[in-house]
Amino acid sequence: MRMIRISLRFFFFLTAVAAASGCAANRTSVHQSMEQMIFHARDRVFPALVHIEPILEVYQSGQRGRIAVTGSGVIFSTDGYVLTNNHVVERAERVTCTLSDKQEVTAAVVGRDPETDVAVIQLDVSQVRGKLPVAELGDSSRLQIGQHVMAMGSPLGLARSVSLGIISSLDRYLPEDQMPAGAATGQFNTWIQTDAAINPGNSGGPLVDLGGRVIGINSRAVTVFGENVGFAIPINLVHETAEKIIHHGSPQRSWLGVNWQPLKVISDGGARGQNGILVGGVVPNSPAERAGLRAGDVLVSYDGRSVAVRYEEELPPFRKMEADTPVGKTVQLGVLRDGSSVMFSAVTVERKSAEAEDFECREWGFTVRAINDEIARARNLDQTTGVIVTGIKRGSFAAEGELVGGLVIDSIDGRPIPNLDAFRQVYASLVGEKRDRVLIVTRRGSVLHFHLLKPTYEKSSPKAMDHDQDDDQEQSDDNDGPGDFHHDG
Repeated sequence: MRMIRISLRFFFFLTAVAAASGCAANRTSVHQSMEQMIFHARDRVFPALVHIEPILEVYQSGQRGRIAVTGSGVIFSTDGYVLTNNHVVERAERVTCTLSDKQEVTAAVVGRDPETDVAVIQLDVSQVRGKLPVAELGDSSRLQIGQHVMAMGSPLGLARSVSLGIISSLDRYLPEDQMPAGAATGQFNTWIQTDAAINPGNSGGPLVDLGGRVIGINSRAVTVFGENVGFAIPINLVHETAEKIIHHGSPQRSWLGVNWQPLKVISDGGARGQNGILVGGVVPNSPAERAGLRAGDVLVSYDGRSVAVRYEEELPPFRKMEADTPVGKTVQLGVLRDGSSVMFSAVTVERKSAEAEDFECREWGFTVRAINDEIARARNLDQTTGVIVTGIKRGSFAAEGELVGGLVIDSIDGRPIPNLDAFRQVYASLVGEKRDRVLIVTRRGSVLHFHLLKPTYEKSSPKAMDHDQDDDQEQSDDNDGPGDFHHDG
């Protein structure tokens, strides 16, 4: 009996050892299999990765200048088309790209779309030796939370880097950020959130699945308590936008002139079970106003399609549906007003470019920007007249006159300033006259401010200070965008 008992113990011991060995072997096998998938995906996309070095025109600290930045991109066509971010090449005066085999090639900006942060550049294929590698684009509608992905690009200026992570969310809604030229981005899409590291310089690079397919374009990153959180634009939207850029120069979008809001803002107990989208405001003289829509209305149907926008993350798909409507089409709008159903008809118009032009007042030491609907909305301005001060050069006549960023210029020496063109004309006239006393009237909200500038035209500033732009940043208007996210590039 004792021998049987010992034999049984030995048998169980051997079984446990064998099982443990099997688990270890399985873990090793899974690890090796995962590594092979990573290597396979890397090798499929790395050759098509592009390091982008644009020279950008910038308006900072009250002066116009140029800066060199770095970004990333991915080749998706044998014609040399490269996907990247709008903010990587916005206002680019020159673009140089380094390919995976270290070839340096010049590129041209084919087109940009600030509202999706997508841009297409084209390599000068006559400068390329050999065949261009091309990455395969995947299908972002088939992604799953928890899926492994790799962020590729040129973080911190380092060519061809990769980081591994998972998809944390597929419908992350972010408040609309502003591009350097003032356009809001992120209005038509939710974002792919990943913990794969997206560092400065990764912008425009591909987010890749383990099958080696590009499923997103890296765009944003934020560090929270030391943890990296990255955001990518879904590739389906990127591809759709890129095709419109290549064939038409830019996407054409429809607009009704409504500030849409989710229903939860008027629901005490949450928006569950309610349908529609709230009309938060109507732009004067817009198609919506002409149709009869008013703030407080609830839109329950759009051109025969029911609408259900209860929460913020449901806003982008609705905005895209509106934008994708053919320009000039008459749409039927089903509205709930004061408990009654009302039907309105509106004719869509083309959505105007949201980018705003900048201008440098070199002789006086500050920069201004035109005010469009996007700028007015982002800064809570009640009108689009005037120009907004975006930066003050340290030691300048503008600084001595206590002009500051964020103020709206209404008039100069009694001459009204309705827009940027008028501002340019008045500025050129006064500088041409070498006017040594200039009274600028500005407003912030309903409060007027008066600034007396005393320029002399023998030298550029009273203190003849030639600071680098980076040294002057505390004099800039720090309200150009939300600033919660840093744009690499």
